[in-house]
Amino acid sequence: MKRTTIVVALLVAVGVGLAASGFFAGAGDEAPPPTAEDPAPSEVDEGSLIEVAGDYRLWPYTSRSTSAEGRTLAINVLFHADAETTRRAIERRSGTDWEETEEGEAAATADTEQVRALVERDWADAHSSDRYSYVEGPDGGVWLRETFELHDGAYLGVRDHLRAYESPDGAYTAVQAHEEYYDWFRLRHTVPGIDDPAVRLEDEFIHGRVDAAVSREYRGVEGGWSDGWVSVVELASLAVLGGTLLRRRTRTAAVELAHRSRREAARHVDAALLGAALAAVIVGVRVAGVALETAYPGVGPKLIAGPLYLVIAVGVPALVVARAPESEPSAALLGVVVGLGAGFVIDFAALGMAVPPDLLVHRVALLAALGVVAMGRAAADRPVLAAGLTAWVVGLALPLADVI
Repeated sequence: MKRTTIVVALLVAVGVGLAASGFFAGAGDEAPPPTAEDPAPSEVDEGSLIEVAGDYRLWPYTSRSTSAEGRTLAINVLFHADAETTRRAIERRSGTDWEETEEGEAAATADTEQVRALVERDWADAHSSDRYSYVEGPDGGVWLRETFELHDGAYLGVRDHLRAYESPDGAYTAVQAHEEYYDWFRLRHTVPGIDDPAVRLEDEFIHGRVDAAVSREYRGVEGGWSDGWVSVVELASLAVLGGTLLRRRTRTAAVELAHRSRREAARHVDAALLGAALAAVIVGVRVAGVALETAYPGVGPKLIAGPLYLVIAVGVPALVVARAPESEPSAALLGVVVGLGAGFVIDFAALGMAVPPDLLVHRVALLAALGVVAMGRAAADRPVLAAGLTAWVVGLALPLADVI
């Protein structure tokens, strides 16, 4: 196949990928886009309020503003306790002793692999954008700011994030639990869902030595990524509290790409080294971000993310421009696509996240753009190189401008 045909096909892939990413935009944002069946209400609907406990009914959502128009995610956990008691229950630990699950117990609990994947949770204060919720009592309605926030995980990695809202009479605390991870190409958090973190939170009280009753109630909550069910925790004692995290990580795709990279390395060492270097940059940025955040907790995560983003935005194409001339154009293309693609897959696999469709097609577009850069540089074709660099810049600029 002629080089021109390949370049045109790659540039078309960039355009289609960026357009498709814009079409899917919002799939990983905190507020899913409204649909015809799920319009954004202009004011709090009386029928959307639910009874919990005490004198105040709850609007089971969070909002970016003190208006229902700013609705984001649904409340998915309810504690029949005040905020101080709820926070102490989540933060404190127990000496839980996990054992391998016997075959007869597998259906009722977790399988052996999940038990071995057990990780102790480490809840800490979280600081993020303000989100509000709404309650209505005998004297009318009132908008509430977060009473407290907690997170388990690293800001620049993956974490569970809790926002808690205490009812004015202290009869209950409503919690919005969601999972989020930092996307280096969007420079912001992406929320893949709210169900799994709610399950993990309730598991802390089901499996820990905690005097608490855990149940699920169907409240018919619509929108905000809710399936209508809410986890309900009734705390009876705070003598011994703790938690555990069950999470299964899968890296099948990453292993397959690693095997493919080794096979190509035998044929084209320089191109394979370029691909390995690109994968190392993507994974290294994630590791460095989490490590620096952990080592310097007093430094704002965004101050850490800024320089590391430049490593990706400038360092990745610079590496291709510097190393691609040592390879054949087709080998350089293959090395870049496999290497950078492996970096993306390993990054997502290490986080244990499902890839939202808008991010998937965006990454494909970036792969195609950098592939054009590699071919243009390897063939000493300046127009092709310029087209590839332009596509790379556009691919980075659109998510920063919040277009995709």
